Amino acid sequence: MKSRLKKDYKKRFQDLRGIINSWDLISGCPEDEFDSINHLLLGQLLKGSDKYKISQVLFHEIRVNYGIDISEDEVEVKIKEVFEYWTNST
Repeated sequence: MKSRLKKDYKKRFQDLRGIINSWDLISGCPEDEFDSINHLLLGQLLKGSDKYKISQVLFHEIRVNYGIDISEDEVEVKIKEVFEYWTNST
């Protein structure tokens, strides 16, 4: 059971990494540059947080921790993409 959960987490992590990297927040950055965002999103999704909570977490991480100028509307578009993936993968 534990190894299955670990395998599932790893698969979801890779899938979300692909989504996050497709946003091209910093052009040409290493593949693992935004793994902290990945961990945050995955943790929130696994806890069952709603879109508002997750969008606030994402907005804070991108804007404050990475210093990237992003609007709340842009974050909403990204969260919609994440939720579409999450809904279709569970």
